[in-house]
Amino acid sequence: MEILAYFHGSGKLHGTVHDKVPRMENVPPNESAISSDDDIEERHLWALEAYVSASRALIRSKTPQALIEQVCKAITEKPPYLIAWMGLVQNDPEKTIKILGVSGSVVARDYAKEITLSWDSTREDGQGPAGQSVRSGETTVLVDTLTDKNFLRWRDRAHKYGIRSVVSIPVHYRKNVTCVLLVYASTPGLFDAYEVRLFESLADETTAGLAKFGLFENMAGKSPSA
Repeated sequence: MEILAYFHGSGKLHGTVHDKVPRMENVPPNESAISSDDDIEERHLWALEAYVSASRALIRSKTPQALIEQVCKAITEKPPYLIAWMGLVQNDPEKTIKILGVSGSVVARDYAKEITLSWDSTREDGQGPAGQSVRSGETTVLVDTLTDKNFLRWRDRAHKYGIRSVVSIPVHYRKNVTCVLLVYASTPGLFDAYEVRLFESLADETTAGLAKFGLFENMAGKSPSA
C-alpha cells in the first residue's frame, strides 16, 4: 500500500491518500465503542503519525535489533498505543514466539516480561492473537481484552496494564511467517480497517528492512507457511 501524507500549513499532519488495495481482508466491526467523526479522525491521525515515524526509523536503523526497537518505539510514542513488540516465530517443539524487541512506558513494558507465547493450536498460550495470526498468516484483531475468550490466559495481566485491544500482524518472507508485530492499545475497539491497513503496511516495510540485513536467510523453510 502506498500512503501519501498531506499537512496543514503549520506542518501538522492532516491526512492521507491511498492508491493500492491492502492485504488486510477481514476486520471485526467496532462494537465496543461509539466514536464521533472527530474522534475517528483523531485516531486515524495518531495511527498515521505512528506509521510515518516508524517508516523514518526504518531508514535510520543500522542493525536488525535497532530497526525493530526503533519501529516499536515510534509506534508507542502516540497516546493510545501502550506497547508494541515484534516476535520471532520459532520451530522448536513448543512452537515458541520469542520477543525480539519491545517498546512502551517502563511500566507497560513489564507486561511483556515473563509471558510465554506459542503458535501451537493445542497449547493455552497459543490461543492469543499472536498465535492465531501466525497459524492463519492473516492479521488478527482483538476488539476487547475483557470479553475475548481466547485472551483469558492474559486477561488479568492485561487489565493491570490498561490494555483493552490488540492487533497482531504476521510478517511474511518468501511465503513463510517469520515474525509477528503486535500493538496494544488502551481503548477497546481501537483498531478499525484504516489503522489495520497502516500497521500491515508498516509490517511489510519492516520485513523488507530486516531482509536487507539478512535476518531471514537462515530461516528459509523453518517457519510456518501462510
